[in-house]
Amino acid sequence: MATNPNCVCPYLVCKIHGNCMACVAHSRENREFPNCLESVVADYGGCLPRKYPRNTIICDTYEDMSAESARIVATAANEKEGALLCLPAGNTAIRTYEILAQMQAEGKVDFSKTRFVQLDDWYGLEDTSESCEAFMHKYFYGPLGIRPEQIREFDLEAEDPEEECRAVDRYIEDAGGIDLMLLGIGMNGHIALNEPGENFDHGTHIVELSETTKSVGQKYFSKEMQLSRGITLGMRQVFGAKKVILQAGGKAKAQIIAQLYAVRPQISMPASVLALVEDGVVILDKDAAGEIDEEIRQEIGFFTAM
Repeated sequence: MATNPNCVCPYLVCKIHGNCMACVAHSRENREFPNCLESVVADYGGCLPRKYPRNTIICDTYEDMSAESARIVATAANEKEGALLCLPAGNTAIRTYEILAQMQAEGKVDFSKTRFVQLDDWYGLEDTSESCEAFMHKYFYGPLGIRPEQIREFDLEAEDPEEECRAVDRYIEDAGGIDLMLLGIGMNGHIALNEPGENFDHGTHIVELSETTKSVGQKYFSKEMQLSRGITLGMRQVFGAKKVILQAGGKAKAQIIAQLYAVRPQISMPASVLALVEDGVVILDKDAAGEIDEEIRQEIGFFTAM
């Protein structure tokens, strides 16, 4: 059996990881997507049917999309005392956080015992007043009265950044894993700060930012910033989360969302791993979903939020 010692299979729980021929044989026998990267499987003649995110909800408006996302987040917090949630900094999530604050004020959700772990942040900023951590305190932790002891944030000034990454990994493991992860999607298909082309086997790590991320990231700052690196939870945490929501709204995200549904899971499109996440859901408004190919819509079907 041919083996691939450099296997970068995105399906981390694969029991035949690195054994390409065994993977392809399984694919042929079962006529299903092999747990491997498209280019490697194609080299060995494997079966490559399309694979889409399992659940997609298209909402009429950004408001509806935000409300649906908030409902799922609130459910995760209410269902398990001490649940560990991972939420993103980013403009798409702001209205979701406002709705969650309203739900808490109305007694529909209780975050008093919920735990939170930071998703990502810019690394090496001279001024951290507009960091992802600061964003979360402004739009979520502050308005909802989340206490400091409920939050595991990155120590951006740690003497040993790699050890800090491992410490975050241990925190998540000790908590029993992430119960719900809410994600956005970057203009180049990244999720968190996992950039295209990275190995999917990473846990928390320091990443070199792509030129796209450096450019688009400027919108979060009141003045031009030198962005070069980030710190982020890795794909290992995405795969390990019990539930994953990817939300996108607005016409600006329509092209990258269309690409997400046009490709098979691969490292050049990190968000494509939503097709491999067991309990993953993509929540879009109609503008973000507007360029998804009609044949794909017909093939897989979509849910519409009520």
